[in-house]
Amino acid sequence: MKTSRRDLLKVGLSSAAVVSLSGTLPAFMSQFAFGAPATNPSVSNDNILVVVQLSGGNDGLNTVIPYTSDTYHKARKNIGIKDRFHKLDDNLALNPGMGAFKKMFDDGKLAVINGCGYPQPSRSHFRSMEVWQTANPAESEAVGWLGHYLDHAIRGTSVDNPLRAVNIGSELPQALVAEGPPVPSIGSIEDFRIRYDAGSEYDPKTADKILRDLNAIHQKSPALQFLSRQATNAIVAADQMRTLKGYKTDANYPYNSLGPQLRIIAQLIAGNFGTKLFYCETGGFDTHANQVNGHEQTLAGVANSINAFLTDLTVKGVANKVTVMCFSEFGRRVQENDSNGTDHGAAGPMFLAGGKVKGGLFGSYPSLTDLDSGDLKYTTDFRRVYATLLDKWLNVNSADVLKNKFEAMDLIS
Repeated sequence: MKTSRRDLLKVGLSSAAVVSLSGTLPAFMSQFAFGAPATNPSVSNDNILVVVQLSGGNDGLNTVIPYTSDTYHKARKNIGIKDRFHKLDDNLALNPGMGAFKKMFDDGKLAVINGCGYPQPSRSHFRSMEVWQTANPAESEAVGWLGHYLDHAIRGTSVDNPLRAVNIGSELPQALVAEGPPVPSIGSIEDFRIRYDAGSEYDPKTADKILRDLNAIHQKSPALQFLSRQATNAIVAADQMRTLKGYKTDANYPYNSLGPQLRIIAQLIAGNFGTKLFYCETGGFDTHANQVNGHEQTLAGVANSINAFLTDLTVKGVANKVTVMCFSEFGRRVQENDSNGTDHGAAGPMFLAGGKVKGGLFGSYPSLTDLDSGDLKYTTDFRRVYATLLDKWLNVNSADVLKNKFEAMDLIS
């Protein structure tokens, strides 16, 4: 039976995203290339960035602790960390739950970037997250900073890799919203499958028949070209994804919010699909009450999960190709509240981890006495970290992506 446009519209992925992968493709999709316009020939063009969003507003003061500061201990008589912390130098230490990060720091694989923020900070979760995801504190915009990167990086290429970026989860973050093709969101490899109609599952014979029909109709009209390409992408992606079911991890991932997501990312990296960006999110950082124990456990989950992820990649020999960036939309106030918690603040730390990260402390720790309405003033514009990753890791001109020039930092070896 001849495949109709109505039949083609029924071809989709359960992730509600259309993607394509390398492999055996029809003639019109025989090759894809990421094609990022290189700005530095000494930087590899196949590096991977993994973004970990810490949602809720992470308390930076109890994450990177100024343990020698009397001001800190006076402001936080009940929730201040007084012992068990992991010293980074003579003044700063990591939260007791972050032993895995301490080991990475000692191994020179973790950069702790202090005082990250932006001018005139917002204490609203929604607005501040929007600022971080668009890199635009001045006004709202639809496209995210990584979306700008994707649009810029594929400019001038004849066929792009629609799996150039992947979000882990059900909701696409604004950071990955682009003017070009949509970024897929994946909940699990097992759920990444073709459904033809009425929930029916993948069938190789049906898929082959549709692919032949797609190839035949591709040249008939621009509309059919677009439709055939999207449907072909879905079929090929699902077929290739089935090869990942036998994946074996080389690390023990914690069974928490973040661990399974990073395991999926490691699985996709091992599949070698040419993905440049991965994005995932973990919550629990809006600590308005009874903060200490829960915050420690949440930070432990982040540190242990990222450590397992990089261990997995190290065994597979690809850790030097991956950098992990952690951020949160804002820090917390210096003064503890009456509920043994902290309220929305401003500046906080960021983290970079990976085989090519220059480990150490970066950026000035904010003053605990010279405050912005009770909050830490930023000392490092977060867009400098973005610019560093764009210029020195993803190998594009950061000014083109961020629409402004920000001084890069010495974070990548």
